[in-house]
Amino acid sequence: MENLGESSVRRSGGSPLGSKNKPKDNPSTTNKVVLVVPPGINIIQWVEGFAQDNGVSLAILTGSGAISEVALKHKGSQLQSQEFKEQLNLVSFSGAYILSPSGGGSSSTKFFNTSLVRDDYSVVSGSALHMVALGPVLLSVFFLSDPKFYKITSTD
Repeated sequence: MENLGESSVRRSGGSPLGSKNKPKDNPSTTNKVVLVVPPGINIIQWVEGFAQDNGVSLAILTGSGAISEVALKHKGSQLQSQEFKEQLNLVSFSGAYILSPSGGGSSSTKFFNTSLVRDDYSVVSGSALHMVALGPVLLSVFFLSDPKFYKITSTD
């Protein structure tokens, strides 16, 4: 019988034993995550606070869950915002919160667009100004740790 010895023992790849190069749990180093917004929370304020507190810009790819109230505005419309205080289900939710290049939250860029379904199966949509979670709301988010800003100029 052949003695295999230590020379045939294989180690999995990765960092050498004892290496101090461990992944850090920091939102700015993570690309894609799922954020869970607790019930009763204004989702828009929560996302803005999360981004400011963690110093990250973020893009919301989608969301799912139940909403108890929402205020929607339609771009270009002269009407006041529409408010709904009833159970609504998220069909679509996307948006972004981009910190200003100087790092201050006061001049950040933000938008949040949503489509929701009512109990009578009608759909309401627009730019969300205020949106309260009825139950846990899951947001699929992509962090932009150091976004680059480009100024597009007209060629006319």
